[in-house]
Amino acid sequence: MFEHPINPFQNSNISEECCSEKNVYARRYNTAINLFKSAVLQGHMFRISARVMRRMPFLFDLNEIKSDLALHGSSYSGIKVARIGSIIGSEGKVADFDMGFHPISEASRERWVGMAMAYLSCLPLPPVQLIQIGDAYFVRDGHHRISVAQALGQTCVDAEVVTWKASPPFPWQTDTTRIKSYSLKRANLST
Repeated sequence: MFEHPINPFQNSNISEECCSEKNVYARRYNTAINLFKSAVLQGHMFRISARVMRRMPFLFDLNEIKSDLALHGSSYSGIKVARIGSIIGSEGKVADFDMGFHPISEASRERWVGMAMAYLSCLPLPPVQLIQIGDAYFVRDGHHRISVAQALGQTCVDAEVVTWKASPPFPWQTDTTRIKSYSLKRANLST
């Protein structure tokens, strides 16, 4: 009387679309995991190379260098396209990513992989939030989105930008002894 056409004990041909969606999801997940592992490995090589070349391997902490800036105010600049290579610091998450936006540890893996899957699924993502000082940018929100975009070969990201008006020279441009000591301090924290 109330028969269901599918017998649970019988192999039935359930929609092929369902299975293919599972395969697409699994493929995207595996791609995202492999991208993360590759980004972590590239990060190790990047930081070693930066130390050898005496370059800053870690992001600048905006909270730490804010006192050295001669600020004259700020303004909202709207949505812009920002070069990832121009992003040199963060407003607080300097322990999670290096200067090349490679993840430093496995701690951020799940969030990074989730963001990579969103990119691979072509989902619309909000723009990152950046603070612009001169020609440099500091991340307020969107570290994982920037890292994933960089790992996927993007050179630019959409960003909602707030511009801080400050007079040069900026600490990251002139004070090489401070940069070296900051770099050494960060290197000791990461090991």
